[in-house]
Amino acid sequence: MEIIFALNIPEIPLTEHPWILVGGILVGSYLLSRFIEWIGHHFLSQSDRWPDDSMSQVFLNELHTPLHASIILGGVYLSLNTLGVIQSSYYLVNGILSILIILWMRATIGFGSQWIEVVNANESEYEFSPVFKNFLTITSLILTLLFVLVIWEINVTPIFASAGVLSIILGLAAQDTIGNLIGGVSLYFDDTYKTGDVILLEDGRRGTVTDIGIRSTTVLTRDNILITVPNSVLNSASVINESAPQRRKRIRVSVTVAYGTDHEDVEEILLKICDEVALILDNPAPQVLFREFGDSALVFELWAFVAHPFSEPRAVDQINRLVYEEFDEADIDIPFPQREISYLSQENDPTKEMMQAGDERVSEYSEEHIHGKDS
Repeated sequence: MEIIFALNIPEIPLTEHPWILVGGILVGSYLLSRFIEWIGHHFLSQSDRWPDDSMSQVFLNELHTPLHASIILGGVYLSLNTLGVIQSSYYLVNGILSILIILWMRATIGFGSQWIEVVNANESEYEFSPVFKNFLTITSLILTLLFVLVIWEINVTPIFASAGVLSIILGLAAQDTIGNLIGGVSLYFDDTYKTGDVILLEDGRRGTVTDIGIRSTTVLTRDNILITVPNSVLNSASVINESAPQRRKRIRVSVTVAYGTDHEDVEEILLKICDEVALILDNPAPQVLFREFGDSALVFELWAFVAHPFSEPRAVDQINRLVYEEFDEADIDIPFPQREISYLSQENDPTKEMMQAGDERVSEYSEEHIHGKDS
């Protein structure tokens, strides 16, 4: 015997009541977005492997906004489709798709920029110049514009057809800009410098690289002045990177002493001074070199290392002050050039006669001046 149980559940004709289905779709899309957000936060809070500056953390943070917007707009799309609005609203559908493309491209730009910063901060073997942020931004904006044009069914063929003529015009009108752009790319691949390096320009200006852009590079001097240098100029000029391959820098201090001074005493005093100057590094150890026999002095040169190129002026200042004090206490003379001029005259020398005549006139003037005062 078969027993059949029948449940009399009333059916809800959703086609006759579309607003009920629309409400369910909207509520379901909102709950789905909140559920995904909760999973993401829960997963990140339970994982100790991902620090706040990790690429995984950056990826999830940038994915948050476009993902939520996609779910919500997807629910709106389904709701409008249920109500039959989609078939009659061309602008509404294209507007939703355009918003989604813009949000996802914005997330791509943000993730790419932060990923470059994370890679550079972690000191990995790969290092990207800030100029790549600008390239990523420009490329993403161009792709976004093309996708939006395709969505709105705008014919892009004439745009590409005129691109050849436009490129010629831009090439002639913006030669300097294109040269700076190519110069920036060349500087990156040549690995000339990076942000934070101390560079010495060809004209003698010195500063820290603060930004490497598409058109120019910004350098901050010790006088707190920003210098904007076109990349094409840097690419064709001689640039000294004082922070590469290592940030420390060797300084040279020339010291002269009088003939007869014990060179071992001079070396001992100079090395002792390096121990007293905190800016001088212990490794590599300072060195003292006997450079040459000068015209009036023995010439020594002190070699020492400082941790940063900008520490050189202060280190040299402290060394010179201590050298002067220590040499004075040790009775070591610091010579200075002296010249003695002798004049040899001959008989019937016209120069000698002129000098004697001048002396006589000075003498006569002096006597007349004295007698004039007495009278």
